[in-house]
Amino acid sequence: MKKLFTLLALLVITVAGAQETSKPDYTAIQKNIKDKTSPYYYNTLMERFTKADTTMTLTERRHLYYGFAFMPLKMNEMTIRNIEQQLKAALNRPNPTSADMEDVVTYAGQLLQAFPFSITLKEYRAYCLKQLGRYDEAMAEKAQTEMIADAILSSGDGTTLQSAIHVIDAGNEYEITSLMGFETLDTEYLINNKYDYITLNKNAYNLPGLYFDASVTPKSVSRETAGL
Repeated sequence: MKKLFTLLALLVITVAGAQETSKPDYTAIQKNIKDKTSPYYYNTLMERFTKADTTMTLTERRHLYYGFAFMPLKMNEMTIRNIEQQLKAALNRPNPTSADMEDVVTYAGQLLQAFPFSITLKEYRAYCLKQLGRYDEAMAEKAQTEMIADAILSSGDGTTLQSAIHVIDAGNEYEITSLMGFETLDTEYLINNKYDYITLNKNAYNLPGLYFDASVTPKSVSRETAGL
């Protein structure tokens, strides 16, 4: 089934230049998401995100995405790896049936409990939900993906070290690069032990690569889901 997803059209998202960008204030975000009286209290933001509440402001989306780096993980590594293996098996079944697509929806959904901002997982679910005729749920996945992209792309345009795009998961780097319409050359460099530089294929902007800052992430579990 995995081959099906390589044929999917990428989401169209308006990027760099459409809005001013600024680095996340991680200190303020960490403080605000723990304050139950704050409009940025994390449980409230996550509840709205789960409902695909598109009225969330950009500031709320930034607190939601970057605040996750300071939240406790909900799943242990062994459980995550087991679910990943089940998802891989479901994705690689030839001539997928409705039951196979239901499996993808289920396993991807379980992994999203640990990694709620995985664009890859959300695309898997959106595609299968649409094929299963569950259009409202598919639209919710798309809306959530756009909210994730909004937050990430508000942090920088990636053209210089100073304007690096901030992510809390290195897996988001390639996902966002694709959403921006670029093809990568699968070459990545670590700069100053802090920045990731991803090289790009020839493009209309003559942009050789993009800089990412993934220095603030949940440290206890590394994710491989984007490589499924």
